[in-house]
Amino acid sequence: EHTMWKFFRKFIKKIKGPWPETSTGARMNPRTSLICGGLALVVMGLAAARVTYSLYDIQIKNGDTYRQLAAKQQLLDTTIKATRGEIYDASGITLASTSVVWTIWADPSYSTALFTSQTVEETGEAVKTVDETTLADVSRQLTLRLLSGDGESLDAVDTSSEEYTQQYQTVYDALSKIDSSYVVLATKVNNAVKLSIEDYVSGFNKAHKKGSGADRIGRVSVSTEKSSQRNYPYGAFAAAVLGFTDGEGVGTYGLEKSYQSTLAGVDGRTITRRNAVGNAIADQNATTFAAKDGSNLVLSLDVNVQEIAERYLTEAVAANNVENRGCAIVMNVKTGAILAMASKPDFDPNTPLDYSANLAYLQEQVAAEPELYTIYLRDENDSKKFKLDENGNKIVDPDPDYTGTYRDILWKNKAITELYYPGSVFKVITSAMGLDSGVATMNTTFTCAGAYGVAKETYHCAGHKAHGTINMADALRQSCNLYYIQLGQRVGSQQFYNYFDAFGFTERTGVDLPSETGLMKYYSANQLGEVQLASSAFGQAMAITPLQMCTAVAAAVNGGYLVTPHVVDKITDTNGNVVEEIGTNIRRQVISES
Repeated sequence: EHTMWKFFRKFIKKIKGPWPETSTGARMNPRTSLICGGLALVVMGLAAARVTYSLYDIQIKNGDTYRQLAAKQQLLDTTIKATRGEIYDASGITLASTSVVWTIWADPSYSTALFTSQTVEETGEAVKTVDETTLADVSRQLTLRLLSGDGESLDAVDTSSEEYTQQYQTVYDALSKIDSSYVVLATKVNNAVKLSIEDYVSGFNKAHKKGSGADRIGRVSVSTEKSSQRNYPYGAFAAAVLGFTDGEGVGTYGLEKSYQSTLAGVDGRTITRRNAVGNAIADQNATTFAAKDGSNLVLSLDVNVQEIAERYLTEAVAANNVENRGCAIVMNVKTGAILAMASKPDFDPNTPLDYSANLAYLQEQVAAEPELYTIYLRDENDSKKFKLDENGNKIVDPDPDYTGTYRDILWKNKAITELYYPGSVFKVITSAMGLDSGVATMNTTFTCAGAYGVAKETYHCAGHKAHGTINMADALRQSCNLYYIQLGQRVGSQQFYNYFDAFGFTERTGVDLPSETGLMKYYSANQLGEVQLASSAFGQAMAITPLQMCTAVAAAVNGGYLVTPHVVDKITDTNGNVVEEIGTNIRRQVISES
């Protein structure tokens, strides 16, 4: 008999007694024994081969993959959020800051105090039933703390108010989801309220430890998550310039967007071992990469100048029944530093989604420009296409949602995103063209008889005034259209376009704000016919942005230099050290100083 077979027989005899005989009473014959032993060897060989291949697959063939999976299971990688940098005005007044806030969340499935559990005999399943009394009491205590403001003034909370009712219902409904493991009770909670809630939950759980009989109530599982909140202490002040961040703290509009990487900083990480349930193990070998907080922006904006600009702009928009908002810019002509920039009406960056304060104005604007704002039905199969009627015309949406339109209107920085016809302020530029080209001096005269014909068009001055024979200084002072039409004719189409281009009207200004339009509406030299040239000479034919107009006027009076406008004056680190200073950037000299 095979040696291994003899070994098994002896082993079996020791634990079970004599080796069993065959059905005929005879011992297993040698041939059968040999076959069984061979089969056993084959099975063991296959098993060994399988184990060997598995080891090869895990350690060699896919070793890197399994090592990564093992590290993922064994290591806990925690993100350390960087603090977003702040934004200051030129004198150091804070215009945007970040504060630590907390999200309060609960695990109702683990909150055994909120429900009773019974096992159904037929199925063996556990059925949970909400404990209404405990749920109501816990919801009330949490709501009082959430609305107290400081976590202590619970008696001052008006339990009959709508605010209390809504917050209570939110907490109650969330905790009622006893099969859920994560529900949010409140967001953007301050530290004092967070500590008060933690103390309450800790005290509740200590007082109602699991015991027996009537004392067996259970626990409440409420936890907190650290997050951040962007604050704009002056509300709508300079909103179009500052912009705002989204729910994740990422800059979405204004400076918050254009300087996102500067303000955001770099998140850090802590890598440590974790136990079987996923919690970190105290380990001296834990590796921490510290977060690098974001840098701060110090603006050229001056709060005093900004306040004056906003106040009078608001009054002007109301007094003149302005349909498409108004904007104002105050800029240092020599450096391009913007001291004030406003668009009105605007929004509060603390609550950018809320346009209710300007709803009536927005509805009037949308109604005044149906060709621009009308919403049409989209094709169900292709959202890029519109539904058409039998005549091939787009079908107006009978129940349009203007939410996105309203917000977009308010969020846009009108000074850089929208074109306008500058009108009479453009006469400063036409004057500079005439003087620099040498075709005129400040004493050059033209006659304004009240009307002036160009091709088939007849032009007039405002109010059909006739200024008589006047020089350039008087023409500029009295804003005489007819003088500048004649001056434009003397400059000529090609030279007019060359100056127009040099003054920066055919390109973006390069301001350090996002969404500056690249859409330009102007005539090239060969498109400037008699009428186009005449209208352009006093600002009625070429559409530009208000900031383009500002930079051009600055070049006309600062010695002829076209500068790049900027809102940020310098960038500082968390300790106030200057990281970068934004100096004057001269793009080119457009006209001579003389």
